[in-house]
Amino acid sequence: MGFNPNNFVTIKLDCVGWHQPYTRDITRHQLGELLLQLDTMAADTDDEEASGWPTPDEAYVGAPSIADEFTWLYRTAADWHDELDREWYLRQAAFLDRIALRNDPEEPGIAAEEAQATATFLLDCDKAGDGDYGGQPYWPEHPAAEANPRGYVRQEYVLWHRGRNTDTQ
Repeated sequence: MGFNPNNFVTIKLDCVGWHQPYTRDITRHQLGELLLQLDTMAADTDDEEASGWPTPDEAYVGAPSIADEFTWLYRTAADWHDELDREWYLRQAAFLDRIALRNDPEEPGIAAEEAQATATFLLDCDKAGDGDYGGQPYWPEHPAAEANPRGYVRQEYVLWHRGRNTDTQ
């Protein structure tokens, strides 16, 4: 009995640190493509440069100090009358990532959990949003982005930071 590559299957991905499993219906052909991509990703080393993600040093070069960023985040949230925009969520995710990076990687703690959760939130917002993201080299739905939300934040922060006037904050 053969199988039809256009039949739908449901995949459910669940990783440590995720708030809930990620479930999606895809065709068998798409599943095969996804498995090939995951196999390729698994063959790569854990080196962030090998996977295409900017290193923290590359991502946050020229970024405001953590204290200045906290001040901007606090003031912007306090003054905002509507829903906060993508820039605020991106800067918050980058801020928390930078704080988490200061901790010992062997004992990541709450800062790393918050950074991961906020990065996942930004990724989810970008998936549901209007395409206001850089997406180079990984767009929000890409398996590499979903596997490394903090890497996605660094990618998007680099692209956002390049595209703005760093004299205004």
